[in-house]
Parts: sequence; C-alpha cells; structure tokens
Amino acid sequence: MQTSSPIKQAEQIAIEKGLFYKPFFLAPVKQIFAQRAVRFDELAAEENGDWSQYLRLLAALSRAQQYAADALPEELPPLKQGHTVLPAADGSRIPLEFYPALRRIVSQMAAAQEGQYFQTGIQRAADLPQQEAEALAAQVLQGEYAQEDAPLFIWIHAALQVVWTVWAQQLDDKQVLPVTEREVCPCCGGEAVASVVLANGDWNNLRYLHCAVCNSRWNALRAQCTFCKDQSGIALQEIQNATNGALRGARAESCERCGHYRKMFMLQYQQYAEPVADDLASLALDILVGEAGYLRGGHNPFLPIE
Repeated sequence: MQTSSPIKQAEQIAIEKGLFYKPFFLAPVKQIFAQRAVRFDELAAEENGDWSQYLRLLAALSRAQQYAADALPEELPPLKQGHTVLPAADGSRIPLEFYPALRRIVSQMAAAQEGQYFQTGIQRAADLPQQEAEALAAQVLQGEYAQEDAPLFIWIHAALQVVWTVWAQQLDDKQVLPVTEREVCPCCGGEAVASVVLANGDWNNLRYLHCAVCNSRWNALRAQCTFCKDQSGIALQEIQNATNGALRGARAESCERCGHYRKMFMLQYQQYAEPVADDLASLALDILVGEAGYLRGGHNPFLPIE
C-alpha cells in the first residue's frame, strides 16, 4: 500500500508557505519513480488480462528510472532561456545526462529480465551508440520517429523523463511563476498526460495538470477545456459503478467545442491515483469516450498506441 503522493504533500507546503497558500507549481518529489512503481504493481495485481504483464513491465521500468535518477548529479541547466523555465523538451537540445541515464535504465531492465516480449527492444536500446541515441531522442520529442524505431520509444522517453524530472525536482514556485497560457507545462513545454483533482484541506478541488516529461504539476481552472479553454461544453464521463482500481477515480473531461477529452483523476475517490500509471490502467474509459466520438488528448509516453 502506498503511503505518500509522488508530489509534495499539501500539509508540508501549508506549513512552509502558510495555511491559505495555493501554489501554481508543484515539483515532483525525489522518489517519484519508486512510488510510481508501487502504483503500477498495485494496478497490475487488479488486472485480470494480459495487460497486467505490461503494467508489471512498467513497474520494473519505473524502478530502473529511479536507479538512473539517483545516479544523476543535481545540477540545474541555465534557466528561463526561452518560453519555459527549464530547457524546452522539444528536441532542439538533448541533455548530456540523457545517454548515461539511458544506459543505466536498459542495463537494469536487461538484468531484471522483465517482459520477454520487449527484450529485443531493450537490447536494441542497449546497443545504440550515443550519437544515434541522441538523434532518436530528438525525433521522439518531436513526435517524428520512424515506425521501425517504435520499439525503442519507451526506453528513450524513459531516459528523457529522468533527466527533466531530476531538474524539475530542484525548482520551486519562486522560479516557476503563474502564466496565462496553461495548455503545456511551464517548466519544459511538455504536454500534460492528465490532470488530478486534489482532495481534503485547503486545496480541496484544486485541479493540477501533470507533465508527461518532467512530472511537474501546474494549476489549471476546473470546468474549462484544457485544449481550447471553452467552458460551455464541458462534461465529465466515467465508467458507472466502478468500485476498484484506476476506474474508480478516473473521469474524462470532454469538450463539445473542440471534440477532445483529457483524463482527470479524482483523489477524493482514489487517493493513490498517479496520472501516468492510472491512465494506462483506465483504458476502458478511453474506449467509452472514443466511441462517443471524442479525440484523446493527453500524451502518455508509455501507451503503445495513441
């Protein structure tokens, strides 16, 4: 059973900043990947089908990411060189830390022998020379990688995620100030995988988007489309009578104006929901909303097909 959130606790920040403080930015904590691994294991145990094997693989990958993150030096790059606080995760620059992180991740995964179906992709990633790996990383961030390189995608993105997350962990709300345009991450420009709605205390019902690259969270208004900002056609879709697992707290916020939806996880109903993991364990909701004609928004780097 998890005992803490992968984002700094509200109570801790309230003590540091004051009871009625409502932050715009929440940094990921040091053990975010280890805690995500626990959540993946929990969700895999609740799955009855073959999908549970993939969730277990991602639990192992999360542990490998934590291993790689722990080995990276806590050194921030120059900040605020463009529209984002951190260097933009747009493929224009691949950090020097990326390749060592990739090597550590694939070595851990190869040693763990998790997911035999994925061993070929792991070995391919392990054999990549640095220049080729960095070129592929740029393509992954730009969404322009070749189909034959798709088996490498999750390992490449896992390493990129480690680097940007270690950077984001060192930021605070004095460095990440509120912005008007909140469709993408103010730290790195990454797309939000989903949002979470907090429960209890002074932060009850505040909604935060969760970045798929640096794992930061930033505040966004409720009842407003996170794609087109429309407020007139917002609706929440859910799987009726879901009592367990990710579906209990999962909602799809759909917009009639732009025709998109993004997942939302209500901590009131599922206190241990983790956006990256719970998104992958609530695909039944995607099927339901997709059949109603809405287009998925919210990039999950570990979803094989989006």
